[in-house]
Formats: sequence, structure tokens, C-alpha cells
Amino acid sequence: MELFLLIIKLLISAVICYMLSAMIHELGHVICGLLNHWKLFLLVVGPLKLYRENMKSRVKIGIEKNVVLWGGVGGTLPTNKSDDNIKTWSKILLSGPLASIVFGLLIFPLFLLSKSIVLLMLSLMSVAMGVMCIIPMQMKTGLLYNDGTRYKRIKSGGQEEAEEKSLFLLMEKTLFDKDECSYPEELIEPLLRSKDCELNYYGYYYSYCNAMKDNNVEQAAKQRSNMENIKSKVPRIIIQDCKIED
Repeated sequence: MELFLLIIKLLISAVICYMLSAMIHELGHVICGLLNHWKLFLLVVGPLKLYRENMKSRVKIGIEKNVVLWGGVGGTLPTNKSDDNIKTWSKILLSGPLASIVFGLLIFPLFLLSKSIVLLMLSLMSVAMGVMCIIPMQMKTGLLYNDGTRYKRIKSGGQEEAEEKSLFLLMEKTLFDKDECSYPEELIEPLLRSKDCELNYYGYYYSYCNAMKDNNVEQAAKQRSNMENIKSKVPRIIIQDCKIED
């Protein structure tokens, strides 16, 4: 019985340590964004979230229904359109892993003083999370590549850099001047050329938006059909992000 209770206690402690580690990681992203005058849009740790319904609304507290995001999400968005935003985005990508590593290293001396297994777990989890997120790797961690991989892709040149920058600049355009003109084709093309079906889906979506603005029903139907053909391979959160009104 005592062994069973000890195992339960360790499991609960491990979950709490993971949640704290994830919170520190995501706060690293968020704080870096705020320091660069970006605005908090979403912070998810476990089932709890802070969010804005839009960039002009106040921050609210809620329950995140999408379990995929429970591992942690920290999102800030720029408050104005600028050529420096992509550089700021690069710094934000690295700030989460660095926050995890620094926090974990600071906790370790406390473990040495107290000999608390909980502090040891918290320290090791934080450092491990930071290292796993900052080392570039080809496999995805959830919906997207990890922070280090995305930073590397932005700095790598070629197709990978074009994909990352196109995705960011199209998001920026949606945020600031969605209704003024069409999305630039030179930004959509890298997404259509990508080997990643999720980026293809975004490319089809932006092409669909352009066709609708031009009242090109045939082209809009074609792009919508392209989206349907790969829909089963795309995470639900991306499908929701590219919502098409019937």
C-alpha cells in the first residue's frame, strides 16, 4: 500500500513538474514578445488558457478544448507591420528553450540543498524540454517543427526559409491589411511547392481567398477541391484556422 501511494505521489509530482516546465517555456516566448512590444494572443498550459478573441479585445481566462494544445502554447502577435517583425519572431522562437534551460539550471542548486526529488524532476524536465526544443531535428513535435528547427529554417536560405517567411508574412498581412488587396502570389508559391501537406493546405487556402476576391468562381472551386483532397492529412487546428464560409 505504501509503495502504491509513493508511485501515485511521484506521478502527480511529475505531472505538476511538467506543467510548471511547460509554463516557464511558454512564458519565455511570451515575455520576449512583450518586451518587443508584441501583444499576448494565446497562452495555453494544460487545460487552462489566457487568450484574446481578437487583437482589440481584453485578455480572458478560459478552458482549452483542443487537447493537442495542452502541451503548451505561447503566442504573441505584432502590433504593427514592420520589416523587423521576422527578426523579432526569430528571437521569440529561441526564447522559450533558453528560458527552460536557465530555469532548470537555477532550480538544480535548490535540489542539492534540499535533496527534494520534486525539485530534481523540475530541474531535469525543464532542461530536457529546453534542449529538445532548441536542437534542430527533422521530425515534428506536434503540429510544427520545434523552435530550434524553425529558427534554423528561417536562417537557412532556399525553400525552407521561403516557406517559414511566407507563412509569417501571410499571417502578418491577414492581421493588418486582409481586406485591402489580394495575398501576394510570390508568398503563396513557396507553400504550394512545399513537401509539407500542412503548408500546401495554407497555400491552397490563400489562393482560394484571392480567387474569391477576384470573383473567380472556377479557381475558387479548384483550390477548395485541393484543400478537400488533403484535408484528412492536416491537423484539425489548421483546418479551423483556414475556415471557409459556406
